[in-house]
Amino acid sequence: MSSTAFRLSRIYAEGWNKAQRLSATEADNLDMQRAAALNPYASEPERSRWSEGFAKAMGTGNNEISLT
Repeated sequence: MSSTAFRLSRIYAEGWNKAQRLSATEADNLDMQRAAALNPYASEPERSRWSEGFAKAMGTGNNEISLT
């Protein structure tokens, strides 16, 4: 695995972990704008990979949510 692929996999995991750490109340009250604001990455492809991990952990899958 290249260092770029590994780095992007870690960024995906960061997004997934962030979603998992939300309380049930936070998750229930989360809209797309708030979710996008949680993403610490401003540029691609990092921003998309973080969003993909976050969306997957929230149970929305990557095709139903756009946090970029």
